[in-house]
Amino acid sequence: MEAEKNSAERWVDGASNLVETYRELLTVRMVEHTSLGASISALGIISLIFTLCILLFAGLGSAWWIGESLDNPKAGFFIVGGIYLVVLGILLATARKFVIPLIRNLIIKKIYEQN
Repeated sequence: MEAEKNSAERWVDGASNLVETYRELLTVRMVEHTSLGASISALGIISLIFTLCILLFAGLGSAWWIGESLDNPKAGFFIVGGIYLVVLGILLATARKFVIPLIRNLIIKKIYEQN
């Protein structure tokens, strides 16, 4: 009877250790994925800021150059603004079919990525 009690206690201890180890593994994985997500988000925000600065200065320079070529600075800014509007329209028109699935798949890949 005592042997059965010790065997049952060992089994319960083993099961509780297994559950505890699994809980710790889940915690480590959550921390890993959270830190990866935070670092990717920070990199994305920094890249977005630099991209916006590049687009701003490229747009201003292009508008100024086109305006000087036409001897009408206002026309240069309107032309560059129109180009940006066309690019935005194309981006929005293709977003559902191409852009959103691409971003969604990248996020899912990063979440389930195993080393």
